[in-house]
Amino acid sequence: MIITFVLFGKFLEVLSRKNAADTLDIIGKHIPREVSIVDGESIRSVDVNEVKEGDVIVIRSGERSAIDGEVISGEGSFDESNLTGESEPIFKRIGDKIISGTTSIDALIHYRATKDFAHSTLSNLVNLLENAMAQKPSIEQLANRLSQHFSSTILFLAIATFWGWYFWPHSFDRSLMVGISVIIIACPCALALATPVATLVGLALGAKRGILFKSAAQIETMAKATMVVLDKTGTITQGRPEVVYATIHEPFDTGALHTLVSSSKHPISRGVMEYLDRTEASIDAGSIEEAREIPARGMVGRSNGSMIAGGNALLMEELGLSVDSVSDKSLFYYAVDNRLVATYELRDLPKERAYESIAALKNGNLCVVMLTGDHEAAAVRVAHEVGIDEVHAHLTPEGKAAFIEQAHSEGHIVVMAGDGVNDLLALAVADIAIAMGNGSDIAIEVSDVVLMNDSLTSLSEAFGISRKTYGLIKQNLGISLVYNSITIPLAMMGYVIPLIAAISMSFSSLLVVGNSMRVRWMYK
Repeated sequence: MIITFVLFGKFLEVLSRKNAADTLDIIGKHIPREVSIVDGESIRSVDVNEVKEGDVIVIRSGERSAIDGEVISGEGSFDESNLTGESEPIFKRIGDKIISGTTSIDALIHYRATKDFAHSTLSNLVNLLENAMAQKPSIEQLANRLSQHFSSTILFLAIATFWGWYFWPHSFDRSLMVGISVIIIACPCALALATPVATLVGLALGAKRGILFKSAAQIETMAKATMVVLDKTGTITQGRPEVVYATIHEPFDTGALHTLVSSSKHPISRGVMEYLDRTEASIDAGSIEEAREIPARGMVGRSNGSMIAGGNALLMEELGLSVDSVSDKSLFYYAVDNRLVATYELRDLPKERAYESIAALKNGNLCVVMLTGDHEAAAVRVAHEVGIDEVHAHLTPEGKAAFIEQAHSEGHIVVMAGDGVNDLLALAVADIAIAMGNGSDIAIEVSDVVLMNDSLTSLSEAFGISRKTYGLIKQNLGISLVYNSITIPLAMMGYVIPLIAAISMSFSSLLVVGNSMRVRWMYK
């Protein structure tokens, strides 16, 4: 009976731990083993490991991508929920990025591989998760050190209990049963499981929600953080300017403007193009002749015999046009035959739910600070919109790093979130570096946590998961210590028979595992 109860308890314990690790298995199953590539005039299937950067891949409706790339033909919706946690399908068109592990819902897409399989997002995700699960936070290392001395201590107590009862005096059988009960009821398993199971569940839950902790130790550090430092552009804001107001001075051909801005990759031009796509019911693409881009100014060309120009105030002044350039927004002017016909005001808007996410961080007793190299007026405006009180503008990369070093000297544990090369120094000196999913590759490389869906909501969730996980780790350690401190003395006093000791020992392990699973329930 004792063996049966112990084995049954171990079976339930292993089953619970397997369920906690299922996220890694599920992600691994998302990796296709073959992809279709364009080979001359034909399409053939090849092993994912044979795909090279630059190959053109075909993905059909219902198929899952195995390689990262950029759409070159076709358009349609993709399900990215398994990687980013975003439930809504994402519409992809020419020029958009395809993330490995996502599923085409309704279209035939041709895209060019930008990475090989070994460096794809999904492959890296699985590797990083495996590494994270293999590493141990400091609190787990402490628990393991306690567990190492636990067995020898219990064995000493059991022998001492046997001789104490035998010389009381009691019969040999009675003394042996009491000593055995001490050995059985003591549970080093609960102490050893207290940290790894909760950590495993936390890592798996984070991965399921698009939050990738590169190391289990980062969960503990993040849970203890007192300050979160945020870059502005691309972290708090969307990282691309959008048209917020348009002034039409006289009617003009929007097709010619659309063709003109489509020929440029400048963010301002892209913002105007996207605005025209949204607001115009249909645009007839105009033909542009002699189109050329003027660095730091804009673009010029000819359309239907008219000279057209789109760009900033400097370009307009060179054309002899006087424009009002006083604004806290980016201005794009469009002129036809040296007549100003339209003015577009653009700005980099805060991300969706940024205000609520910042409020959640502040409610968690975190000091939230914005650091940016942008000018102060723009920084203060964005900070006011999202609810940040402390702003530092006009900062160089060295200035951002110096601010974090100063925060360290004041006793803060600092989490830094950024997405660009200009954030690298600050990310390197922070206690926890968080990279946004669409950030530069090098920023992602030096970070400790990656937010795959590029959302501030994920940032607040990352803090929530780390704190809940760390809290449950401490609860588990408390459960283990309280259990052993109560049951071992009871067993030494002869109040527990070996069968009840076996049931009690199994129950304590299951209690710790069950308590760890609560992290999942908290975020359903």
